[in-house]
Amino acid sequence: MASRSPLIERAAEAILRCRCAVALTGAGISVESGIPDFRSASGLWQRFDPLEYGTIEAFQRDPRKVWRMVAELHTIVSAASPNPAHRALAELEAAG
Repeated sequence: MASRSPLIERAAEAILRCRCAVALTGAGISVESGIPDFRSASGLWQRFDPLEYGTIEAFQRDPRKVWRMVAELHTIVSAASPNPAHRALAELEAAG
């Protein structure tokens, strides 16, 4: 196994010592699993205008339209498998 940088080692030690930790990730964490992010060149908002699909006003105006987009995303997410980043976060959670 390749050696880790001192910064990574210090971060790992801090996580192991703490009582609670929070992992803040973006939508990009799931791209490797085939789930699109939102803002990249191939992201969800390239196919679905966020003003037409991603606001409460859009939902109030045409809920069926928004639900169709949600259903499509649900299909994609349901078919996805966890990637190494997901598994690493799950291991941290399991470790307590």
